[in-house]
Amino acid sequence: MQSGWRVGKLFGIPIFLDYSWFAIAALITLFYAVALAEQFPEMTQGMAAFWGVLASAGLFASILMHEICHSVVALAHGLKVRSVTLFVFGGVANIEREAPTAASAFWVALAGPAFNLSLFALLNLLLLSGWIAEETPVHQIVLLLADLNLFVGIFNLLPGLPLDGGQILRALVWGITGDKAKGILWASRSGQWLGMGLIGLGILSFLQGLPGGLWIALVGWFILGNARMFAQANRQQEALESLKAGDAMSRRFRVLDLSMTVREFVDRFMISTSALFSGSTPSTKEGAPVEPPEIFFAEADGRYKGMIRPDLISGIERSQWEQITLEAILRPMTDLQGVREDAPLKQAVLLMQHNQATQIPVFTPTGAIAGLIDKGDVVAALGKKMGLKVPVELLQQIRSREDFPPGLKIQEPLDPAMVVGKPVDLKPDPDA
Repeated sequence: MQSGWRVGKLFGIPIFLDYSWFAIAALITLFYAVALAEQFPEMTQGMAAFWGVLASAGLFASILMHEICHSVVALAHGLKVRSVTLFVFGGVANIEREAPTAASAFWVALAGPAFNLSLFALLNLLLLSGWIAEETPVHQIVLLLADLNLFVGIFNLLPGLPLDGGQILRALVWGITGDKAKGILWASRSGQWLGMGLIGLGILSFLQGLPGGLWIALVGWFILGNARMFAQANRQQEALESLKAGDAMSRRFRVLDLSMTVREFVDRFMISTSALFSGSTPSTKEGAPVEPPEIFFAEADGRYKGMIRPDLISGIERSQWEQITLEAILRPMTDLQGVREDAPLKQAVLLMQHNQATQIPVFTPTGAIAGLIDKGDVVAALGKKMGLKVPVELLQQIRSREDFPPGLKIQEPLDPAMVVGKPVDLKPDPDA
């Protein structure tokens, strides 16, 4: 869910202000109100505050249009933009998925700084034209906005993630090598060096008596942290690319005979898997979480017929349980959606994202059930691949999430050819 205060729409894109933005806006207003009051002693406090607010609004508009330019170019390349949010360190355009090509990624990244540098040039032309009298508050505000846009444009072109310059570097390396992961690797490393450099510069400046050094160090810390997140996500994506669905699947299911009655099914399995029906997380007597409850499939004549749906039992009269078989509470195989065990694990993740499913089946080449995959299975397989031990408690938390952890979200379209069973709709299937 989008946090912050929604202030409107532009080009159909919702605009949000993070609450941290108000703090920086107040500081900018105060700083420039004081500066203008000192420069123009005859100015009243009210007018100084007015010009300070105007300076803050100008910066707001500049950062907003920076992100809108990213968004408009993204839309032109067929990418959906969910929102634009301004926060204490600038702004971010929430684009639904990554650009499909290096060229489109390059142009989307370049659009923001290009706007700021263009506005800097236009404002300077306005100042040089003589239309605005010098030594006036208006002249000072225009000069300020020109300088701010020059700074924003140049700073964002620094070649390190998460800055636009890092995205440009990523796109260039991707385009030259044909390897998107290598582009992220180079840009994230550059971002980490940039972040550490800014932290060092900020601390040194502060020790030399410049209070602004703390802000420089804070920005460096922000860049360093985000660059490390990009690097970690890149390692996870590389591991995900190398794994197959069969590497992650588990066999937490049982296969029952289709002729079994509902009564026999309830007596034999329903009590032992009560957590399956209550929706609670199963645990031992000591309270430690255990593996998720089993899923049941039915077969007849050596062929899988479908997945048993215990939730349908409540719609059957108890007096009929001994006469009615599992066929009455079955979801047919043709209604299931899954992937083959030799499919890339990434496609299993994409299918779960597409359907907002907690788990999906994995099929053998002959159409039988080979296993199941849920979010915890994906994380466990990645942890094993990367040499990391993932605690069982953490796997349970991940399984209970509505979506994947941020580092595992894949911003790519699902390949329908990889789906086995029911064809993929353009819209997610709520029953999947």
